[in-house]
Amino acid sequence: MKLNLGSGFRPIDGYVNIDNRPELHPDLVLDVTEGFPYEDNSVDEVRAHDFLEHIPIGKTIGVINEIWRVLKPGGVFEHLTPSSDGRGAFQDPTHVSWWNINSWFYYTDDEYRNLYGIKAKFNIGELRDINSGSRIIHTFGRMYAVK
Repeated sequence: MKLNLGSGFRPIDGYVNIDNRPELHPDLVLDVTEGFPYEDNSVDEVRAHDFLEHIPIGKTIGVINEIWRVLKPGGVFEHLTPSSDGRGAFQDPTHVSWWNINSWFYYTDDEYRNLYGIKAKFNIGELRDINSGSRIIHTFGRMYAVK
């Protein structure tokens, strides 16, 4: 099973397309801050492109923990977010959390995880910034769930 979070106007074949807006006709209408309706270790891949920046700051750890919970051991978590190292993170008034490469150390480094009680643990396969033009930088990551 593969999940496409925040599918919006871009559903992807072969994925369960999830969005909180029913008018976009996703496969599943869901507020992910309330959790996923899937068993632990039941999902192969979670895709979150231009999604996480719409999760309020106080709920981001819970959402990442929930993504990790449903992923199988070694399951893929692929994310793309406007980086706070460029203007893209702040120019959109619908963005309510800010991310950059260092944000992901809280989900990969045991010292940070233990300090804040974060359950999610990932190994980084790829983590890099992409210059999207017009001084907009996106952080792209492909990470693997450690169970």
